[in-house]
Amino acid sequence: MSDASEIPEQPWFKEYEQFGVPKTLEPYPDEPVHQFLYETAEEHPDQGVVQLGEKHPYTEVVDHVDRLATALRERGVEKGSRVATVLPTSAQFIIAENAISRAGGVHIPNDFLDAEEDLIYRLEQGDPEVLIGQDKHRDLILSLKDELGLTDVILTEVEDYGPNPPAEYDEVEGVEWLTEVIVDTEPNPPDVEFDVEEDVHTLLFTGGTTGLPKGCQLTHRNLVANTLQGVAVQSRMADMMRGSEAAVMSLPMYHAYGYSVAHSLVELGLDLLLVPDARDTEMMTDLIEEYEPLVMLGVPTQFMNIVNEDLEQDVIGLSGSAPLADETKEEFEEKSKGISQGYGLSEMSPITHFNVRGLQDMLLGQDTAEEGFDKPTIGVPAPDTEIKLRDVDTDEEIPIEDAIEEEREGELLMKGPQRMKSYLDQDKDPFDEEGYVSTGDVAKVDPMGRFYIVDRVKNMINVSGLKVYSEEVDEVLFSHPGVHRPATIGAPDPDRPGSEIVVIYVEPDPDYDGDLTKADIEAHLEGKVPRQAMPEEVHIVDEIPLTDIGKTDKQQLKERHED
Repeated sequence: MSDASEIPEQPWFKEYEQFGVPKTLEPYPDEPVHQFLYETAEEHPDQGVVQLGEKHPYTEVVDHVDRLATALRERGVEKGSRVATVLPTSAQFIIAENAISRAGGVHIPNDFLDAEEDLIYRLEQGDPEVLIGQDKHRDLILSLKDELGLTDVILTEVEDYGPNPPAEYDEVEGVEWLTEVIVDTEPNPPDVEFDVEEDVHTLLFTGGTTGLPKGCQLTHRNLVANTLQGVAVQSRMADMMRGSEAAVMSLPMYHAYGYSVAHSLVELGLDLLLVPDARDTEMMTDLIEEYEPLVMLGVPTQFMNIVNEDLEQDVIGLSGSAPLADETKEEFEEKSKGISQGYGLSEMSPITHFNVRGLQDMLLGQDTAEEGFDKPTIGVPAPDTEIKLRDVDTDEEIPIEDAIEEEREGELLMKGPQRMKSYLDQDKDPFDEEGYVSTGDVAKVDPMGRFYIVDRVKNMINVSGLKVYSEEVDEVLFSHPGVHRPATIGAPDPDRPGSEIVVIYVEPDPDYDGDLTKADIEAHLEGKVPRQAMPEEVHIVDEIPLTDIGKTDKQQLKERHED
């Protein structure tokens, strides 16, 4: 067992001590990921998942996992075989993931909103033997079946685990139906021995910072460690919630953040109130009103939308996947208890940081922050997460003490037990000589050891050699009453080769009583941002493009500007 006294002192340990977060969680259990579900079913049999108003106790979920794991083995899934899913946040996703693990397979979760050619590329790389998909996207699933030459395809409908499941299903050549497979299979899952540090549980594709999607190979140890880290950073709230509370799960489970959060919620034995459509604000609101959950897990866009609803119940928002604007945080605090956010990346399973102090303040109804920067923090590193900052211009390491004292910013690099094993089929080592993975994000740190994301390295704008952080400009724009969603990008300067100009796109607030103009935007920014950050162009647009999980799609705006 690691001796916490031997761990080098870090500035964030003060927060750990104050809020009861351990310095280390070593040694991590030598268990596969699905063990969390089995233990929760035994310890909290009355808790479960709620889908479309129908509750399925964890004991029932485990039974379905055992049956599906048996069926997968009968269909040729051995240890190391890959099984792909194209499923939304749902009971079926939880059952499929755990059944794949129980059978010894490797799960490849996929986003049904991805372009078909991207899905084909990922699945060609992943080479699954079985595909489990949502019938709503039947044409896509059948197209993937033909393109990849798959012989085992299983379909399901979200309503299968709702109060009124279909009485019968279409006859589709070469396709089975999940509920029929489960009912027709007696539970007899295989006994599989796992090497948790080497055996891959999930092949999670990420766009990375450049190029084609990369498959992050996440081992059982990676995901078990991250599950426990995700619980540990919730400190006292985790103890308060265990086995008794409910959580609105509106995150897409097929993305890294939702994937890991789902594991932590299951480990805590919470009732999971599932939102299959991440854009269904009405369902989120109804779940909050009907079940009175303690927490809601979401992305900033979901919280932006829910503040426009009339919430009669307080709920704590836990945000991730994209930067949380101060404006959104303040508006949600007016409607409910408030939002705390975390941070991570697919290569780290993904959770690496969480705002522990912000969470505790919400629980106690107070504000104890000291010496912080004037923007939302991603919080402190999770236990056993090692941090390094690197100068963007020189690539030299910036000691954390210097970053704090001199308020220096640098690219964030990390490692820990949750760091992926490697990319799939990549010859090049993705880590530096000390084993750290680069995040592509520029960060700074305050005296309490709390981190702040300043910008993406690729979104930084170079104006005649001077840096402009696009996220900081966006943050100021969010405070304009007429701005619903801003996006600041850099574009080539036609008069200065190698330099860029600042270009701003603004989606107006539909409730704003006035006309939003370029002059309004410039006047609002004047004196609040550096001179080099003032825009050369301002475009008022009907809608800012978003990725499928609600991040502002700045790449699309750059391409639009080039055209």
